[in-house]
Amino acid sequence: MKQLLGSEMKLIKGKKINKAFIFYLFFFFIGCKSSIENKILGNWEIDHISYSDGFYSKVPDEEKYQINLTNKNSKNSFRIDEVNGIWTIKDSSLYFENIPISKTLIDSIFVVNDSFGNSSIIFQNGAQKIATFKDGNLSPEKVISKMKIISVNLEELNLLIDGDTHTYVKLN
Repeated sequence: MKQLLGSEMKLIKGKKINKAFIFYLFFFFIGCKSSIENKILGNWEIDHISYSDGFYSKVPDEEKYQINLTNKNSKNSFRIDEVNGIWTIKDSSLYFENIPISKTLIDSIFVVNDSFGNSSIIFQNGAQKIATFKDGNLSPEKVISKMKIISVNLEELNLLIDGDTHTYVKLN
C-alpha cells in the first residue's frame, strides 16, 4: 500500500473541504430563496408610500388595498381586489402576471404574416396590444408588473415600484 506524501495529503484534504464548502454554499442560497418566498406568503395591506423625492404619504383607510400571496400545489397565486394571477421571484424582484378583466374598445386590427405562411390577427387600442387571434384561438395580452423586493420580514414588506417604496403590513 502506497503511503501518501504530506503535499498529496493536503491536496486531498483541500479537495474535500472545497466540495463541502460548495455543498453548504449551495444549500445556503437555496434556503435564502425559499425563505424569501415563504416570508412573502400571506395577506398584506398597503400602509404608506415613500416617494423618490423624499415625500412620505400614509395611505388613507378608504384607499387601502390588500395583496394576498399564496402557494398551493407548487403554484404561486396572488389576488388584489378582483385581480387574480400568478407571481414569481427572480433576482430579488417580484413579478405579478395576470390577464386583466376589462372591456376595451378596439381601434386597430392588423393581419401579421410570417415567412412560413402563418397568419395571426392583432387587436389593438392605440399602441396597446389587447389580444391575438391565431390558429383559431383568441389570446388576451397578459399584464406583467415588476417590483423590487427591498426587504421583508414577518411584519413588513417593502417593494420598490416605479422608484417609490410601498410599505405593506402583514395581516396574518
